Amino acid sequence: MKQLEKIAKCSTAIIATEYGNLPDVFQRHYFQQPAATLAVSSEILLAGLSNNTSYRRLSGLPKRAVRFTADCIIEPQDYLPKLSVVSWKDCVGMAMLPKGLLHPESQNEVLSCWLTNLSDRMAQVLHAYVADQVTPRLYLFPYHDFSARSEYRLAVSGGALLDARCYRQRQDFQAGYREAIKKWWLGLGDHVAQLEQPLLIDVVLDTSRGFAIIDVNPNLQLYQ
Repeated sequence: MKQLEKIAKCSTAIIATEYGNLPDVFQRHYFQQPAATLAVSSEILLAGLSNNTSYRRLSGLPKRAVRFTADCIIEPQDYLPKLSVVSWKDCVGMAMLPKGLLHPESQNEVLSCWLTNLSDRMAQVLHAYVADQVTPRLYLFPYHDFSARSEYRLAVSGGALLDARCYRQRQDFQAGYREAIKKWWLGLGDHVAQLEQPLLIDVVLDTSRGFAIIDVNPNLQLYQ
């Protein structure tokens, strides 16, 4: 229960970093915008959480079946799915939603399968939505293979860039990335101050605009 209590204490900060809740300046600088955004009801969220054994044990939630119905037909392509602020990166075979599964007649069954299979990490973070009684959204970002791209993590607080480090060094690595990132960050202007809480922002080099955001998360270590 202590894990869920910790998440509840910083629930507002977690929810604020969902793509749809970010300031426009952050959304515009994402590497790619979501191709589809689907509403997820509180009933569906609870049903998904109830299928995670750890969450069910901690919360006492009875297990329920997930029967999700999308409000539109999904265009078949490979997607990176994110449920609010979490992806399926630690669920084997589910980090990418392949276009071959997204036939109109079967898409709801496929999406229900994804929403049924939430890892312990995903379930704990999603408890923020239960605590605040907020409904999340399911984002389908066009899938992009970053295996050849260096990835950099920015520590930000109160709109100020505190640190930048390369956590995946690939063939496009630049030794002077810290200065390049600092210049890019300053170029975003005063809008960055709209997010006051401590953040971790992952970016990749994008020659057309300096850098592009691939993920935004609250720096939960500073909330514990």
